[in-house]
Amino acid sequence: MPKKKKNTLFEKLSSRFHILLVNEKTLEKKKLFSSSTSSLLVSLLFAFILLLSTSFLVIYFTPLKEYFRGYTSVELRENSIENALKLDSLETLYIMQSRYINALKDLLAGNISFEDLNQDSIRIQNNAIELELIKPNEEDSLLRAIVEEEDKYNAFDILGERFTTVLFPPVSGGLSSGFDLENKHYGVDIVMPQNSPVHSISEGTVVFSEWTSETGYVIIIEHLNGLTSIYKHNSSLVKSQGERVETGEIIAFTGNTGELTTGPHLHFELWYQGEPVDPQSYIEF
Repeated sequence: MPKKKKNTLFEKLSSRFHILLVNEKTLEKKKLFSSSTSSLLVSLLFAFILLLSTSFLVIYFTPLKEYFRGYTSVELRENSIENALKLDSLETLYIMQSRYINALKDLLAGNISFEDLNQDSIRIQNNAIELELIKPNEEDSLLRAIVEEEDKYNAFDILGERFTTVLFPPVSGGLSSGFDLENKHYGVDIVMPQNSPVHSISEGTVVFSEWTSETGYVIIIEHLNGLTSIYKHNSSLVKSQGERVETGEIIAFTGNTGELTTGPHLHFELWYQGEPVDPQSYIEF
């Protein structure tokens, strides 16, 4: 029996094949496609290159490239850097504010003295972080106009710096004790009936709202420009730590709580950048 001759590579590539459709009933054959092996391989290679090139162009010239590592857009990189810087600044601010608030808590609890509170390690320096003033909205402007007519607000200077912020009186009553820095009385005492509403002097964030043994229910609000207001001896507190408050909003009710009290009143303190200031110089009670 003669040996079957092997086809060479050229013969294999040049050989043709047909794809036929056969009618099942009539067995009629219809040629659908006819090509050589080499032509088919060239066509497949061309289709692969075309597909690869099209995919590359689509990815490179469209936003899809941002989903691939190493192809982040310049704008996206700039936004990422800017957000990272903002996050770092916020983290620094949070650390500084936390130290300041913890120091105020220790001062209220009697763990440290006022002299300790003024140490540079917990004081917020003037050039550390600059906070932009929030532009007054329409309601603030209307409220300011009404109160200016009634002469209940004051525009004031603190430590030589001019502020356009106006302060709302926390309560309206008679003073039984004034500000006395030498005797470490860092605020004023306003005699008030039990459970009278206490108002926030300005918009801000509640940083302390708890009970202390000496001063009862205490609430501390941090405002813009390094200004902090403290309200002591309340019968109850309306706002909790972390809440935002608006100017004139009720935050507590006066009382007679704590060991260092002789009757229903509000002990009110005003602090500027870690130092107490006389509230009577800036608020008309």
